[in-house]
Amino acid sequence: MKKIIFTIIIILSMPFSSYSEDYQYQYFKNKKKYTPFSDYIPKVRLHYKTVPHYLEDYYELYLMKQYYNENSLRKNIERLKRALQSKFRHPSKALVKIESEKEYLKYRNLMFMHINILIMRNYLKIASRYDKRRIHFYNVDFAKEINESLDIAVKLYRKAVPYWRKAVKYAENASRIKITTDLGFIESERFAIIQKELDFGRIIDSHLRKVDRKKKKLAAMFAASK
Repeated sequence: MKKIIFTIIIILSMPFSSYSEDYQYQYFKNKKKYTPFSDYIPKVRLHYKTVPHYLEDYYELYLMKQYYNENSLRKNIERLKRALQSKFRHPSKALVKIESEKEYLKYRNLMFMHINILIMRNYLKIASRYDKRRIHFYNVDFAKEINESLDIAVKLYRKAVPYWRKAVKYAENASRIKITTDLGFIESERFAIIQKELDFGRIIDSHLRKVDRKKKKLAAMFAASK
């Protein structure tokens, strides 16, 4: 009797290979063999974190820490422009939880708005490197170089304008969808645009007017020095 009980215990303790399940993988029958579920996932989905394919991929690359010299700022601009030309990830892989088509539509408009703002900000950062804040009397000796630098700043300020206008358009589109996403600070950015609390159009116009005054002052100083 003891021998029978011991045998039963041994049998119960043995793994039931025919019924056991590997919880690390989901298997699908493929012809005559079993294939890991991961093999059915397109390779583009498996390495999007290292090789960008979707809008969100480029946005996440932008968020990486880096030194902001002019070269990196221009790379940011190109990367973000590429994001605007890319498809969005599947809703299940979005940056926030998406539960409805309306929420996904608002999410896309908010991302377009935010990326356009980032491009605009990067242009302004580069422009500030060429925009001399003050013109002093002794700057007359370098009037030609300073004037050329101010011209570059003007071009960059003007390049920023279309991206601000697009951002406003997407903010208005997103505001028509009366639900709130989990894109917290981007939602706040949208609200500030709609309420006219954030108006880069006015800020850029102010920069352009100041540059114009500086160029005129510089020209007058140069003429007087002759």
